[in-house]
Amino acid sequence: MKSNKIYIKYLLERFQIIPLSLLVASDILVIYRITSDKNIVIWKYFISFLFVILYLFHNRLADDRRDFDFDNKFHPDRAVQRGLISLNQLEILSFISIVLMILISGSFNFLSLTIFIPLILYALFAKKDFFLAHDFKEKHLFGYNFLNMLQILSLQVFIYASMIDSLDFNSFIRFHILFVFVLSLQVEVTRKIKPGTSLGKDLYSDRMGMGGSIILWGSFGILSILISAYLAYMLNIDLNTIFLFELVMLLLFFIGGTLYYLKKSLTYENYFWAIMFLTYIGQNLFLAYAQ
Repeated sequence: MKSNKIYIKYLLERFQIIPLSLLVASDILVIYRITSDKNIVIWKYFISFLFVILYLFHNRLADDRRDFDFDNKFHPDRAVQRGLISLNQLEILSFISIVLMILISGSFNFLSLTIFIPLILYALFAKKDFFLAHDFKEKHLFGYNFLNMLQILSLQVFIYASMIDSLDFNSFIRFHILFVFVLSLQVEVTRKIKPGTSLGKDLYSDRMGMGGSIILWGSFGILSILISAYLAYMLNIDLNTIFLFELVMLLLFFIGGTLYYLKKSLTYENYFWAIMFLTYIGQNLFLAYAQ
């Protein structure tokens, strides 16, 4: 019982499973609409959701294991450093998540299982910092984080290939893969913007300043709007509806970024996150249901 409480607390604190599940579910809703003409059985969408959650959870476990020494020095308040969960427990959870992902991959089709091999190997390489020089992350933070984020791109390819049992993606699928990747990059930047300077210098705001990192965040937001608008056009959604909706998204990005830059407080950081969450899910629901 005590172990269960530990795992639940870790899921809520470090993995933030509830908001993350809502984001992933909104992605799956768009996939459902895009693939609605392919007669895919409904259970595939549910286990695709489960696979994505497991893969992202495995990455969180790997990150906490890989960054153990760094976090000991610069983030002593994190779960492992506080003694909430041990490294051995992280390894056990990692092993379980890999076994479950293998089982899910096998339940799709042979192509799915084949693609899973390089997908999980890439994740394991990421766990070892891609065997790059020890100071690569410190010197090339943006390049290092981009290498890690390529896992999200690969994950989308895996999900679609598993769904349709083919790598012959149409333009809908290709642009949606790009769309999810851009949204994921924006979420990643959101995580690494804070007022002031962190001790470990591991934030975008440490390297670019608050203003520069918010501009980067907004740039990904604008790119997501452009791709979203194009996807909506391909889905034959009314042009006036597309224009009005994307204008609202643009205003939310502008307001959220500007207020956070001006106020630089925890309250406005929460607003900043709320706008990221709202626009991510909002754009997905628009693509999933708008006519």
